[in-house]
Amino acid sequence: MGKMFKKDRNVLDKKKANRYQELMSHLEKVQKNLERDYQNIQFIEDRNLVDYYTYRIKAEEARYDYLLQEAKKVETGIYL
Repeated sequence: MGKMFKKDRNVLDKKKANRYQELMSHLEKVQKNLERDYQNIQFIEDRNLVDYYTYRIKAEEARYDYLLQEAKKVETGIYL
């Protein structure tokens, strides 16, 4: 029975590592999107686009916060 438990634990550890890596990848993409949007909003000439980029930035910040919370849960073992 000890071997079976060890095997199950290895599977869980791999799932946890995969989930964490997936979240880190998404966080990196969100950071790049935010950098791009912050850069773009500085050079807007059309006032109508200010609302558009403000919305995008707020949405990406919310997404970043969510992904960060999920990564912390995985890291501490609260979530799988």
